[in-house]
Amino acid sequence: MKYINSKKVDGIKLMKGNFYVLMDFDRTLTKGDSISCWRVLYYSDLLGDDFKQRYDEIHDKHSETWEDRFKEYINLLHEKKLDNEMIKGAVRKTNLQLRDGAKEFLKKMNDMNVPVIIMSCSIRNVIKEYLKANDCDYNNIYIYSNYCDIERKGERDIYSVTPHSKNRITFSKELNDMIVTKEYTLLFGDVVDDINMATKERKENTITVGFLDKKIEENLALYQSAFDIVLTNNASFKEVEDIIK
Repeated sequence: MKYINSKKVDGIKLMKGNFYVLMDFDRTLTKGDSISCWRVLYYSDLLGDDFKQRYDEIHDKHSETWEDRFKEYINLLHEKKLDNEMIKGAVRKTNLQLRDGAKEFLKKMNDMNVPVIIMSCSIRNVIKEYLKANDCDYNNIYIYSNYCDIERKGERDIYSVTPHSKNRITFSKELNDMIVTKEYTLLFGDVVDDINMATKERKENTITVGFLDKKIEENLALYQSAFDIVLTNNASFKEVEDIIK
């Protein structure tokens, strides 16, 4: 089902050159019943016999403190000597699934030269490799997520991207210079906190799309109050094609 705040949506005309995209990754670009990118490594069985046990111990110990949990996850990945071949192998084994229409949507954004900014509390190493494996790692996609510097090339580990900190992410000057000229924003998420990916100053010029795939009846009113468009039951990205000219 699709629920639309027609007054807001009809008043914004998205056309090539006048908008950019903000989106979550897990259960937004991917299906609502898909695993997370962290779990891609978890279920791969490529990081040693005790990896799952230690991962679960970290999760249980820091069930409410996201940043501490992510820091320990990344330290564990270093200890297990995670490398690019392991990530490629994990992605090949995974049952992670893009939402219907997601590949086509990303291609269309690339063809239109629309910046797509992925903001995720998952792990960039896996997101990047997964996009490559699905032939949609386009140059117009910018990923802001947690990160494990497995090659030690001078980049630092990042473990500070949580469901509640996306509004504090600082974009590169290159990206800021690119999006500052865009009048509108198209935002996709699967939890209400995702609407905060857009700054308060841009809220009125942002169309927010929320994917609601679990406990639909229980959460529908909340999602309708937060998002301009609510899509349920593992909806496709094709459901929003008509708002982009």
